[in-house]
Amino acid sequence: MRREIVLREINQGALAGMQSGITEQAADLVLAALDRYDAWAAERLETRLARIAEAHSKDAANGGLTSGACNECGQPHPCPTYVWATASRDPLATWDPRDDEEAA
Repeated sequence: MRREIVLREINQGALAGMQSGITEQAADLVLAALDRYDAWAAERLETRLARIAEAHSKDAANGGLTSGACNECGQPHPCPTYVWATASRDPLATWDPRDDEEAA
């Protein structure tokens, strides 16, 4: 699907007189660049979510004692931010912690 969109955009530009003689090789170059960007963006997102999860880890004192609270926000661990950062979901989606609660 992505390839078809790129080819359509290139062809529309060619029809408008912006470029002539655009080949599928040009589309391949554009797609390769987009794929590299997507991989880079995904890696940055995973790294950022890992840092967020680490900051919102369970409080632990010397000897392994814990209060059961989150280091960052003080809520009971796992806090909503930790769950959001570690759950497999779209991190850009709107999320309500109540969505994860089991129905009574």
